[in-house]
Amino acid sequence: MRFEGRIYRPPSEADSVLIQLTVGCSHNRCAFCAMYVEKHYRVRPLDEVWEDVDTAARRYPNARRVFVCDGDALSAGVRTFAALCEHINARFPRLERIAAYTNARDLLQCTPEELGRLRSLRFSLAYLGLESGSAAVLELIRKGASPEDMVEMARVARDADIALSAIVLLGAGGTALSEDHIQGTIAVVNAMQPRYLSFLTAMIVPHTPLMMWTRQGTFAPLTDRAILHEARAMLGGLELGETLFRMNHVSNLIALGGRLPGDKASLLRQLDSLLPRASDSVTCICNEEEGLML
Repeated sequence: MRFEGRIYRPPSEADSVLIQLTVGCSHNRCAFCAMYVEKHYRVRPLDEVWEDVDTAARRYPNARRVFVCDGDALSAGVRTFAALCEHINARFPRLERIAAYTNARDLLQCTPEELGRLRSLRFSLAYLGLESGSAAVLELIRKGASPEDMVEMARVARDADIALSAIVLLGAGGTALSEDHIQGTIAVVNAMQPRYLSFLTAMIVPHTPLMMWTRQGTFAPLTDRAILHEARAMLGGLELGETLFRMNHVSNLIALGGRLPGDKASLLRQLDSLLPRASDSVTCICNEEEGLML
């Protein structure tokens, strides 16, 4: 099996077989992200990808889950992605799920029939970097999608029975847009009703516009207390029917998790108990070594 560059996958895919279809990210312009800055985006030669699937199947014949890398594997095109899913299905007899990072653009370009075909091939979990529900924050961080795009993506995924795992970035708007970030994210997440929801913290890492803006003084990052306030305010405003919530990434100041709405009161109590003791220092700025650990 071959991998190009550093490979990223969600924590919940720790036991999944990893197959790299694309190298890097087709967007690769998000102001906070340095994950793919060293890579030039391209689709890998398909004969190599097929060989990697065959090799993985020999090594892990009982694997139940496969995660397709890199940053937005559907950007390879729905036909190519479907062909890969077909090959994975043929080689892993106990396969239960195929998952991948996705963006709103790629899913919205698929027809209902194409998404139905992918679902029949066990593509059943799409990870989305929502980051924020605020139009101003999404524009600031150069996400390349609007709140309306995010909500519509969630609808088409739900119609195709593809579960959505949405990722929110605490602190993504800095001090200037914090309230807009909170209110916009509450509104969009409530409209999306994702099956899974994660709160991460926007870490300011080298080689990103966010780091440049911070050094220039045009972006003011949040203190630890303000980041936890955002988490508490967002969580408090969520009205979700059945969502597994996690706030346990290495970037987070506290590890939390539970099911919403059932565990909401308990999660809020934990945040309320921590807020008075939280630091008023800014600790989300990373040096080169720290950034590589995220």
